[in-house]
Amino acid sequence: MSSFSGWAVIDLNGGRDPEEFALALAAAHQSTLDVMIEGARVFVFADFSVTLSSAVEKLMPEWGARAITASDFDEHGVINEVLGPDGTAVHVASIEEEGEGLPDNDTVESRRAAAALFGVEPSALDEVAETWSEEGAQPSVLGVPYLRWWTALGAPWPHPFESTTVEPPTASTS
Repeated sequence: MSSFSGWAVIDLNGGRDPEEFALALAAAHQSTLDVMIEGARVFVFADFSVTLSSAVEKLMPEWGARAITASDFDEHGVINEVLGPDGTAVHVASIEEEGEGLPDNDTVESRRAAAALFGVEPSALDEVAETWSEEGAQPSVLGVPYLRWWTALGAPWPHPFESTTVEPPTASTS
């Protein structure tokens, strides 16, 4: 089993329809997504896809207030990003296993910015930062270790993940 995947939790702007967002994201990503909606919060899993983060980034200015994304490159490493409402990353943490040059800006300042965006105590993020990369990317274990960031940000991954499958629209032949 591979852990190669993309993950996202998006808190939508007030009044935005989460089901419409899920359809827009499936269209932007051009693949099938597993989606779970909790009010204005949308959880997304994209199996065998690490490009989900870029699709979320593009949609944030129109749809989102804040988001967290994760890209799991299996044995090559993982990237966890916290995005602001303009789609720009305010915090990026990565574990680089194979020298791939993954982006990272896990600093005290970036953790403070992420904590402020999600309204949590920065100390929770500091605790994750201290130990999260010790065991490496843990290939073939979905959600490990990046979901520790999500819990610290007050957006834990729902268990069990009872999702709805959302397909990208198909081209009309009319």
